[in-house]
Amino acid sequence: MAANGNAGGYSWTLSPTAAKVAARPGPHTLIGPNGRTQIRVQSLRAAGGSLVAGTSLDQVATTIDKVEVIVTTGSIAVVLLIGLGVFVVLRRGLRPIEAMARQADRITAGDLTDRVTPHGPRSEVGRLGAALNGMLARIEAGLHEREASQQQMRRFFADASHELRTPLASLRANAELYQQGALRSTDEVDEVMERIVLETRRMGRLVDDMLRLARLGQHPGRSCEPVDVTAVVTGCAERARIADPERTWRIRVAGGMAVLGDEELLRRAVDNLLAGTVGTIAATTTGDRVAIEVSDDGPGVPPDKLPHIFERFYRAGSQGTRGSGLGLAIAAEIAAAHGGTAQAAPAVPHGLRVLLTLPAGPAPDPGQRAGQEALAITAS
Repeated sequence: MAANGNAGGYSWTLSPTAAKVAARPGPHTLIGPNGRTQIRVQSLRAAGGSLVAGTSLDQVATTIDKVEVIVTTGSIAVVLLIGLGVFVVLRRGLRPIEAMARQADRITAGDLTDRVTPHGPRSEVGRLGAALNGMLARIEAGLHEREASQQQMRRFFADASHELRTPLASLRANAELYQQGALRSTDEVDEVMERIVLETRRMGRLVDDMLRLARLGQHPGRSCEPVDVTAVVTGCAERARIADPERTWRIRVAGGMAVLGDEELLRRAVDNLLAGTVGTIAATTTGDRVAIEVSDDGPGVPPDKLPHIFERFYRAGSQGTRGSGLGLAIAAEIAAAHGGTAQAAPAVPHGLRVLLTLPAGPAPDPGQRAGQEALAITAS
């Protein structure tokens, strides 16, 4: 069965098979004789046969092809625009990071005072810049601390060498006098031997003080037992008054004071404070702290030198005659080892006032301090 028709201005002939399909009721899509043209047909039953109407789908296919080209071209354009936008945004976002990288290169070259410039503290880049600046500040502070520590160590060695050189020179001079036979009488030999003994003791005290400072720095707070501060301060004050009976002493020590720590170290700290021209000794309890105050009526220390008074081998004002310059440094180290502080201030009307503040502790076992009562001493 064959059928001829005209659709969209084109003539077409259906094959028998296609004609059978077209004759079926309902719409159908058929392939034209040329194998490319699609025909949309509608078949209706009619008297004596079927009525078939159709049209070509070439225009529809052309329209679809155009739409495909438009969609493809548009998609490519959109992808290119998105890529360009992402590139621009990334370049703009990375610009602060590039500036930070250049600043970091300058800092790496040695300028530790420079800092990166943060952009937007709430953004990721801003937080990164703030973190870098904080890290640089800590590094700079660490380098300054290391440099200060090295400078302090060099100064310590120089001062220690100077302090040891004087007694060593005296020892060598006296020994050379004896070796050269310059000592004619027994009295001269005895005098030289006495000077040698005195210089040896002086050098021994200096070495002991240096070792004590080193041990305090390595093993602070080695002992932690209740210490009767009242008895310690009273005993030190009594020894100082016996050693210098011509000086007027004022001693005010409250009773019942105690701390946790090393009794021998605390006694050494108080002894170091009492060396020299000290005239007033006071020990009181304020809240949960025990305060030991020692003051003198000497020339005092200039205000600009007070911050350095607890440094090792440092001498200033009235402290210039106090031993090797390690006494106050040892006292400050002992106070720090017990969780306390050491402070210095001008005394009224003149002189120097040194204050040791320690955390109060439980009283020692009464069995260890049998016979001792709370003291309230006011002596002159």
